[in-house]
Amino acid sequence: MKHLRKIATLIIAVIMVAAIAVGIGVIYAVRNVNVTFLSYADDNAETKILTVKESVLSNCRGRLISSISEEDVSSVLADDCFLESFEKVLPCTINITVQQRREVFTVFDGETYSTYDDVGKFMRTAEKNENSYDGAPNLIITGTDGDNDIKTVAAVCAIFKSEENFGSLRAAVKQVELYKSQTTITTDSDRLTFRLWSGLSIEIRDFTQHTAEKIKKAFKLFDRLEPEQTLRGRIYCLADVNAEATYNPNA
Repeated sequence: MKHLRKIATLIIAVIMVAAIAVGIGVIYAVRNVNVTFLSYADDNAETKILTVKESVLSNCRGRLISSISEEDVSSVLADDCFLESFEKVLPCTINITVQQRREVFTVFDGETYSTYDDVGKFMRTAEKNENSYDGAPNLIITGTDGDNDIKTVAAVCAIFKSEENFGSLRAAVKQVELYKSQTTITTDSDRLTFRLWSGLSIEIRDFTQHTAEKIKKAFKLFDRLEPEQTLRGRIYCLADVNAEATYNPNA
């Protein structure tokens, strides 16, 4: 009889543990996903939120909230957006903020255009250089060799378009040319050239050093030019950070 009591007690304990585990699984299983969608276009925002919510729930619903990671969420997002923030709210809710990616840059290989977002992350390929949202041309980048170069150019462009500098990018710049020095001659430094739609070019030499200071000097000079001067010529920002930007109308 003692053995029977021990067996019965063990069975009851196993049943209780199983019941508790099932209860915890039910209580802490993901059931809700709240989505905030940050977009630079106002159209179809509600539809996009619903699509994101359904995609995340299809991958996470019913799973223990403690087992859900940011990767579980970001892996089901469409290519034109990324996960900005991720928060677990016990017992069963996930709050996420999703940011729409902006098409900004493009690289032409002679046949197709490879399109990148504002931080230099690849988005898609296309036969024409047209932004998928507004139909205007994306900013052409030349002289790059791989994704790292594109991300470097994108970082400099972020400084160029900041409020304290030129304030815009695609609307002002037609093309950005990256040149990598092939010699040790001091006058042959790496440089980045912005070709504006207006006709003026802005050349930043040794652009990875003191980048913000050089662009600021270029903008201050640009801001002082007469309207007709912005239609041609070139502004130079030399490798020496202490040198002032100069304008050559015949360059």
